[in-house]
Amino acid sequence: MHIAEHIVFIILIIVLIFATITDLRERLIYDRFVLVGLGAVLAVRFFFREEPWWDYLLTGLGVTFALATVAVVTGGKAIGGGDIKVFGLIGLALGFEKFLLVFVLSHLLAAFFILARKLLRRERINGQTGIPFAPYILAGVILSYGLVGWN
Repeated sequence: MHIAEHIVFIILIIVLIFATITDLRERLIYDRFVLVGLGAVLAVRFFFREEPWWDYLLTGLGVTFALATVAVVTGGKAIGGGDIKVFGLIGLALGFEKFLLVFVLSHLLAAFFILARKLLRRERINGQTGIPFAPYILAGVILSYGLVGWN
């Protein structure tokens, strides 16, 4: 893996640490975090890419469009706007294959922890229960970096 890929993952991890803090505290992911990450990722991707430039662009735009559609169809109950923007940034930063790994890992981790919380605390968790998702996205990025970053 080229050094630029490590830099992109580090940028995402830093952005997601800030997003996680505000998501846990305020249930918000500020646009400024995503915009700073976007600028940094675009600067790296302008010079260094493992995939064709259009793979990154189409993944970022496709993810954003698909998740925004899900949000509209579900009335915003399935995914929040901040999560959509973060996933769009990740798609733009990593391209389709690595994005897909992050997406699946973050959802599996969230499902595992929600199930464990429900079983251990015997809480009523249903489709109306909102959870801050940024911590799971951060964990998904860190795990995927561990899986692909050291090859």
